[in-house]
Amino acid sequence: MAVMKTEELKKIPSKFNLEQFDVAVFAKDKIREMFRTGKLPTADAMAEEVILRAVKEGASDIHFEPTDFALRIRLGYEGVMKKLVSLPKDTAENLANVLKAKAGLNAFEKKKPQEGRFTIILGNVQLDLRISTLPAVTGERIALRILTKASHITKIEELGFSETNLERMKKLYSRPSGLLLITGPAGSGKTTTAYATVNKLNTPEKNIFTVENPIEFKLDFATQVQPSADKTFTTVDALRSILRQSPNVILVGDIRDAETGNLTAEAAFIGTMVISTMLSSDAIGTIPRLLNFGISPYWLASSLVGIAHQQLVRKICEACKEEYQAGPDELERLGTGTWGQTQYYRGKGCEACNGTGYHERTAIQEILVINDQMRDLIYEQAPSVKLKEAAFNAGFEEIRTDAKGKVTDSITTIAEFVRSLG
Repeated sequence: MAVMKTEELKKIPSKFNLEQFDVAVFAKDKIREMFRTGKLPTADAMAEEVILRAVKEGASDIHFEPTDFALRIRLGYEGVMKKLVSLPKDTAENLANVLKAKAGLNAFEKKKPQEGRFTIILGNVQLDLRISTLPAVTGERIALRILTKASHITKIEELGFSETNLERMKKLYSRPSGLLLITGPAGSGKTTTAYATVNKLNTPEKNIFTVENPIEFKLDFATQVQPSADKTFTTVDALRSILRQSPNVILVGDIRDAETGNLTAEAAFIGTMVISTMLSSDAIGTIPRLLNFGISPYWLASSLVGIAHQQLVRKICEACKEEYQAGPDELERLGTGTWGQTQYYRGKGCEACNGTGYHERTAIQEILVINDQMRDLIYEQAPSVKLKEAAFNAGFEEIRTDAKGKVTDSITTIAEFVRSLG
């Protein structure tokens, strides 16, 4: 996957001004007439310009959202949405067809969701994008994720772990076997953390495999397997074959069903270190979700060693960082444990951060270490309240604690704490 050269892309001039076709600014009848007479740019040129604008403005996502009256296009900036333009509704289908064609999807299939990837060349820069389509009442909604992967695997020490959480994480992945889950909402950096963890386990003596669809990062020290999209070769098929290859470490891209979960847990139980990712809202809540999948309580209790749950928060822009006096309402939202601190930092807003006061993101985490008491509770399928009680008695610290620490250390703001965690 190519490394995105943002500065080089910023030098590429736009072929036309998108805003001149914004129905919220100019008369809809005039724009529709331009569309009918062929004076609008082609759908292909329009899609390319939207992507270029998104990259120039530092967006991570592009959302094409058809409404009853227009095609709204919004950009995602580090978890926050911002409108780019609202195009005539007539352009929605053509743009959708162009984007689906680029990814090799079925342009005629409009009643089922589709997923794929494609690459485009802007100037001398290659961009990789992930596409997801969703049938809606007003038309197909399309989300593009701009894949800006680094040229090397990020070190686990660079992922925002607090000293305490990093030590917990090291103890988990240093075990000879077991199932280590990395969870979080979509777009929370789970895969980055999973790769950083596998990279830590890389030694010449270890036999390392990955099973992913698609493969996110090429590893020269591992055997990487990609199940087929047509389900003729599944993740379960791959795992069964890998278990005959004497694996020491297996990275499983995602657990989405009981069969994958049971085989993953079994592999961890019989002597392999298995690392996998999963969508979840918190660490402890992952356990009931796995059991609800239909994963055997015996296999899960026997194999699970820990769960690292994470989210991403925006970091204060260093170029416009300023100290200020937090008000009573802000301190109340931050909660107890501020040790009387009232001076905090925020970004004033500048050109470097597009006026947002934030630049880049870091992770906030909670690390759940599974002890013998929790294994018994998992086997008994105990309710979440008992799991929480056992976790906190063993020293578990929830994600709010880590987030609060990053506020008091001037890494992020109280406002970002509230936005992310409520």
